[in-house]
Amino acid sequence: MLANVYLTGDSVNASEILADENAWARDWRSTAMQKLENHGLRVVNPLELAWTVEDSEALEICDSADKKVRRALDLIDECDALLANIERSSYGTAMEMFYAHRRGKMVTVIGPSPYSPWVVSHSQARFLDIDRAINYLIDRNPHVAPLSWALQYEAQLSERYEQMPPSGEPDYKFLGGSLPVFVLAPHATAYWREGEFKGQDSFTGSLASILNRLAGCHSMLSSYCCAADPCWYLETPFRRALTDIIKAGKIGLAVMILGSSWEEAPGLQVSCYGPTEESCHPYINLITQKLSVIEPVVPGSYDHPVRPLALFICEVLNVPTIIVRLHKRYRMPRLQPQLFSRVSALLAEFVSEIGLELARSQG
Repeated sequence: MLANVYLTGDSVNASEILADENAWARDWRSTAMQKLENHGLRVVNPLELAWTVEDSEALEICDSADKKVRRALDLIDECDALLANIERSSYGTAMEMFYAHRRGKMVTVIGPSPYSPWVVSHSQARFLDIDRAINYLIDRNPHVAPLSWALQYEAQLSERYEQMPPSGEPDYKFLGGSLPVFVLAPHATAYWREGEFKGQDSFTGSLASILNRLAGCHSMLSSYCCAADPCWYLETPFRRALTDIIKAGKIGLAVMILGSSWEEAPGLQVSCYGPTEESCHPYINLITQKLSVIEPVVPGSYDHPVRPLALFICEVLNVPTIIVRLHKRYRMPRLQPQLFSRVSALLAEFVSEIGLELARSQG
């Protein structure tokens, strides 16, 4: 599970780049990105959020500024660590450090001493030069264990279970990957269907996020309460976004992660929809083989409410689609940590094996 490191702090500004084309190469972010990525860490470099707003005309675009702040906080939530350059003071850097520390992220600081008590209280390590700070992160590879990640991620997601998205914001989140497998958690938050309010399938969104990190697949989950069930209605932002993503990439398989209630089969259910029945056999056989080490897998029998989206993906977009239903006891990491960890690892194995095979066939 690779660690994601978020970079924050003042960077070179536009005037410096225009005056000296080599200024970009001297920027501390470029140095950090190169070294961290060479050692297998992923870097989140939201450079577009780092520019300082100085002119009054820009300050009038309050909606844009608010979206940038929300985007930055979302990116920090998806990371394990934050590397902050405080050589020049910045309100944004200080606030991002404070937020990351409160979210349990490893905060490492580059800057001159003596350090403010606020900096000391909200960081794990502080260094005078960038190389020592980067080496510190490389040595510790600050990834969060899947179980802890799920608990952190779901805690953040739970704040939006029943909250409608802000104006202009989507009700879903896309996490890009490298393998041609697309994991979907369309019921990670609450939703409306046929005039009835439906509760979320808890921890399916966290599981989709974990599979993105463990296996490197693409993942998408609902991130706010959906005014229309994305599985039942096809004219939704969720469906339109996944269509664009599948058409833009070389997706070979879609996997929908859903929950099942106490009244349904009390275990693991799997079903598959494909252009032909034969095209489903390799996928259904492998995932059944993987999950059967926990308990026998039964065919899905409650697909009716989610079948419209599954059929759209397989028939219109021509991508085989697997539906995995997990009973509540597999989605209780606080009370049943071993079951949650086991099913996460087995699904990651399945996604990795299928993804690598699809990538080889496409290449």
